[in-house]
Amino acid sequence: MLLITKRRWIGALFRHNVSAVSKMTTIKSARQVIDALNAEGSDIDIILTEVYLSMTKGMKLLKYIMRNNELRRIPVIMMSAQDEVSIVVKCLRLGAADYLVKPLRTNELLNLWTHMWRRRREHG
Repeated sequence: MLLITKRRWIGALFRHNVSAVSKMTTIKSARQVIDALNAEGSDIDIILTEVYLSMTKGMKLLKYIMRNNELRRIPVIMMSAQDEVSIVVKCLRLGAADYLVKPLRTNELLNLWTHMWRRRREHG
């Protein structure tokens, strides 16, 4: 899992509640995002990212991932405190697998992780 956020509690929430997450890389900057995608792209099962990031915009990141033939196979989950329909629709149209509205709920994360992990394993 590649987690792109500045909020440590989100990573802690996943580590504590999702036992299937054997390796999670948490990154905060644009440079780290590109480095992690280049280094670990084939090993990443799911990407969870903020829509609004300070150094890089989540939408730009989503576009970058969807343009790359190797990376676009990785489900990207966008998350934000913004629940405006236009933002959600834009993310989904750009290729996001799902959109989570914060505050995140543990059962929602568990269900989403399980679904995405199974889907990833089935489709390679």
